[in-house]
Amino acid sequence: MITKFRHLLKHDIDFKELLHGSIMSFGVKVFGTVIAFLATIITTRYYGADALGVASLVFVILNFANIIGKVGVETASLKFIAQYHSQDKPELVKEIYVKAFLVILAVSVPLGILLYFIAPILANGVFHKPYLEEFIRVQGFLVTPLALTYLNFECLRGLKKVGTFMFFNSVSLYLFSALIMLGVLIYFGGKFVPRKYCNSTAVMAQNLSVLITFFLSMIVWLRTSKFFKVKVTHTIPYSELLNVSMPMLLASSIFFIQNWTATFILGIYGTDVDVGVFNTIQRISSISSIFLLAINSISAPKFSELFTKGDMEGFQRFVTKSTQMIFFSSLPVLIAFCTFPELFLKFFGKAFIIGSTPLIIMTIGQFLGIISGSVGYLLIMTGYQRIYQNIILFTSMMNIVLCIIFIPIMGVLGAAIANSITVVLWNFMAVIAIKRKLNIISIYFPGINILRKHYSNFAVNN
Repeated sequence: MITKFRHLLKHDIDFKELLHGSIMSFGVKVFGTVIAFLATIITTRYYGADALGVASLVFVILNFANIIGKVGVETASLKFIAQYHSQDKPELVKEIYVKAFLVILAVSVPLGILLYFIAPILANGVFHKPYLEEFIRVQGFLVTPLALTYLNFECLRGLKKVGTFMFFNSVSLYLFSALIMLGVLIYFGGKFVPRKYCNSTAVMAQNLSVLITFFLSMIVWLRTSKFFKVKVTHTIPYSELLNVSMPMLLASSIFFIQNWTATFILGIYGTDVDVGVFNTIQRISSISSIFLLAINSISAPKFSELFTKGDMEGFQRFVTKSTQMIFFSSLPVLIAFCTFPELFLKFFGKAFIIGSTPLIIMTIGQFLGIISGSVGYLLIMTGYQRIYQNIILFTSMMNIVLCIIFIPIMGVLGAAIANSITVVLWNFMAVIAIKRKLNIISIYFPGINILRKHYSNFAVNN
């Protein structure tokens, strides 16, 4: 086993790049996860579960506006920049970025203005929580900065700046939010924050972290890409970028709805505490996805590179090794959360112990999803983004129906069930699509090699 591993490191350049990049990504992602949980613990212990619920609801609204404001060009930019960077064409890298930047500005600015003016409707007519109005208004000013932040760090990923990408994607928002809330806590003596300031402080910390992250990501992108030293050739039409981005806009919007439908419906039928508990459970169960996200950070541009070269044998080998790494690294997390759910929930307060069973359900759902591999990026980076879009559209409709059925009756447990069924369904549908279109097996579990030997349609060159 050790000899085989050494041989892979020495002779398989793609595996070596995957391993090195994944280790770096994993380290940053773990740090980000620790910071995220620290921010959550600070919020729940010193500001209250309802403050976390309010901040989560407001962030859902901002994120939905962000999805539309990005128009899907950040993912399209990742695809093109990874391709042009591997071909050593910095002028085309800059041109893609400039066009994506202008598209985002054209869409996100009017969208932010719209959000500002419809805040009363959302607060009073949808959530029936008048105190959300001012919080939602402020989000209108953050739509453009957040959309451009996503563009910046996806473009950095296209340049294979994995550590930098992971910092902005997984650490920055939580880090600055935690620091701001700690600062406010220290200001009030380090024991408690007056009740009347709890909700506003949690949301303010979140808002300021968005702005800080935006400015930092802009500075890093301009310096890393040597933006001002490269001239744009104006050879790429907007249509080429938009042909990829528009399906991704729909897919991203639907995927967002899929991820946040439960929170949204809990916000309507449940209390702020319910929202806070479910949001915490989501964050805990998503720990099992750390390894998938870490590997995705390096594998996404690699998929584009290998597919462009036409190296399908190397493509399958790279996919197999990456999914094996995901399986074995995520298995201990599954066992720990399913065996000791209350132990992990106690860190956030006694109110969160009611989430023990939902945590088990969501962890199992996450695990079954992640062992399917990097299915989304596999389809996007190989030109099958419309298939990915259709899968997400179908499963999101299913998710909405399941949430409407389960949440009013079962609350947080119903939200966990609906979420888990949806995650498993869309991942397995994507696995089937990848096999049919690319003849690539993305899923991994022990014993799958035996199945490949007995069934020719599962044959894969390892």
